[in-house]
Amino acid sequence: MDNTIRTALLDKTNIKHLSKLADLSALKNKLIASNVANVETPGYQRKTFDFDRTLRKSMEEPKLRGVETHPKHIPLGDDQDRPPKIIHVKHSENSTGINSVDIDQEMSEMSQNQLIYQFGSKMLSRKFNGLTSAIRGE
Repeated sequence: MDNTIRTALLDKTNIKHLSKLADLSALKNKLIASNVANVETPGYQRKTFDFDRTLRKSMEEPKLRGVETHPKHIPLGDDQDRPPKIIHVKHSENSTGINSVDIDQEMSEMSQNQLIYQFGSKMLSRKFNGLTSAIRGE
């Protein structure tokens, strides 16, 4: 797709941000599911990441961006497509003593994450429906 068209249609309509919201929410859901599955595994460390900070960082304009002209070049500047850093929680306040997973906290985070994902996917769907209508001239 031509860069001008892409900029006019996709980048200006927040589709990139809504897509990132859905991707991060899906990753968080995987981590929560892993934590729930290992709730009784001795020594398991709860996995998480800073969802809000990662989303905020992905929405900021990069301060510095380098151009890679060769596959062996080292990336320069902020890479917004880099996956978030996964944090392994060794101890938590409400841990069971077996490991650092608190099932009540995980279920609460799963419910909240589900709402975020539903919102993001619904807004993304509306954006694409609007673009489709505009293209058809409706």
